[in-house]
Amino acid sequence: MKNRTKVVSIVLFLSVLIILVSFGDQKVEWKGKIDIENGIKIINNPKEPLYGEIKFELEEDLSIGNEDDENYLFYGVGDIQVDEGGNIYVLDSRNHRLQVFDKNGNYLRTIGKKGQGPGEFNVPTHLQLDDETGNIFVTDRSRTIVIFEKEGKYIDKDIHLAEYLDDFYLDSDRCIWGKFSLPGMDIYRFIKKVTHTGKVEKTFTEIPYYVNRIKLSSSKVGASGSMGGYFFTHGYEDDLFISKIDNHTFVYGHSKKYELVAVDKSGNTLFIIRKDESRKELTKNEKDRIKNRIKGNIMKQGHFVPEISIKFPDYMPYFFSIIPDNKGRIYVRKNPVSRESNINHEYDVFNKEGLYLYKTNLNYYPEVIKNGYIYTRIVSEETGAEQIKRYKIKNWDKIKTGI
Repeated sequence: MKNRTKVVSIVLFLSVLIILVSFGDQKVEWKGKIDIENGIKIINNPKEPLYGEIKFELEEDLSIGNEDDENYLFYGVGDIQVDEGGNIYVLDSRNHRLQVFDKNGNYLRTIGKKGQGPGEFNVPTHLQLDDETGNIFVTDRSRTIVIFEKEGKYIDKDIHLAEYLDDFYLDSDRCIWGKFSLPGMDIYRFIKKVTHTGKVEKTFTEIPYYVNRIKLSSSKVGASGSMGGYFFTHGYEDDLFISKIDNHTFVYGHSKKYELVAVDKSGNTLFIIRKDESRKELTKNEKDRIKNRIKGNIMKQGHFVPEISIKFPDYMPYFFSIIPDNKGRIYVRKNPVSRESNINHEYDVFNKEGLYLYKTNLNYYPEVIKNGYIYTRIVSEETGAEQIKRYKIKNWDKIKTGI
């Protein structure tokens, strides 16, 4: 009788174990739909992500910044990049230099200085690293790309651009993929591919970009006159964004609709990512906050404006930026209810095939997500001091890349 009971217990245990293992191995079901439009694959994602919401378990791992040391004193950080060895490159824009630190935060070198000569900066704005050669590409005054070797030696092969470059990436042929602007009374944005000689190889899309203008004062002396004005953006304009999945694949989108276009380095469309999502209205409270901020800025310049008129869109953009990680995942930052707060920004996470994997919230704007770390810039509200922070993602290996 005891042996029979023992056998039954073993059978029950094995049955439960088989059920648990089978359940554990069961694949999740993606509830989206794939269509073909004009020969192009469309990835139609549902509202809810494949794996639901995930919390990044973050732990501060490194802080770079010290007001008492010139090499660690930042003023207007424009960009941050990290190479394959973990070295950290900080484009210290208003100090007109590029600071390089090792993976432990130790100062290595300064590249560039203020000036008009070869390898010198006027207004450096964006930074990219060539994954294969280690060369460093820096935009200066948004119209010239200055190139250095990894150790900081200037390469006399500047790339001169016909338009302003707002953000850019490199492909395996060192071509420039970026968001360009054509300024004037009416501003236009473009997503373009430009060769290493500055020649435009392909324009993918273009949009008008609205800038608010407020007339402040005017005067007339004889036949001549002058007019003062204040030009600004409020942060909720629909815009273009671009990012890089790898050296051969890029993704771009227009935030007026939730759609990302993936292209290969030859410019051929690979697929289009869409997500089922309703557009959110821009609240009256947020509009009032922006108006008060603009009024305050104008008053600081010595002007009094009892009332101002600002052109707002009826709805917020679907997203505000596109950020890659080194596993090919695409992080789409969605606008918060208010930009007054710098916490709890929501991101949608897609894999490189376009499937909506996760949604998550981050208290920081990631500049780089790489090898299990988030790199970002923090500005002290009290002192204005800037620091570069690195946070370890403790659950990095648990974040899936597909089904």
